[in-house]
Amino acid sequence: MTTIMFRRGKTFLVADIILTALEPLGNSRQVVFFCRDKDGNKYRVPKSEVVVMGRKPESRSKKKKRKCA
Repeated sequence: MTTIMFRRGKTFLVADIILTALEPLGNSRQVVFFCRDKDGNKYRVPKSEVVVMGRKPESRSKKKKRKCA
């Protein structure tokens, strides 16, 4: 799951990305993230407004190592 931090007003918000889209912008295109914060609020965030982007570590199952006899 990818997480981004962006600014709304004077506060910074952290949210999980639920969709990434390309939107037309004049003669070019821009990347837009649709995301949801922990309270369930949805946001549309252009890539230019993203301050920090990161991934949450996924839990991995630990396996027992084999003993060599």
